[in-house]
Amino acid sequence: MSLLGKIVGTITGPAVDYFKQKQQLKYDLKLKTMEGKIKQEEAKANRAIKELDSDTAWELKQLEQQGWKDDWVLILISIPLVLVFIPSMAPYIFQGFSILATTPEWYRWLIMLIFTAIYGIRIWRRK
Repeated sequence: MSLLGKIVGTITGPAVDYFKQKQQLKYDLKLKTMEGKIKQEEAKANRAIKELDSDTAWELKQLEQQGWKDDWVLILISIPLVLVFIPSMAPYIFQGFSILATTPEWYRWLIMLIFTAIYGIRIWRRK
């Protein structure tokens, strides 16, 4: 039996080593894949954190620079809102908005962008 055991051992030994190495390589490959996914998720999280930090800094800067222009824009926007409730003024307000509707579209977009910039409305971050 010892001769047969030696023969079987010399044949099966390399085969067992081969399968062990194959299993180790599969394990290493899965480990590297998981590590890569973890690094991708970490990078994504870091980008999100940087974006939030820059947004916060931008909003704080806007708050620091707040001044008379914000009050002026609010008053300007409120004028038609108040005057439309005065019966003698309502036709003028409606006529003004009708005329405003005939202005070039780029001008209306410009007005909207100015107001959104003043009040810090970030359209590009809405998801």
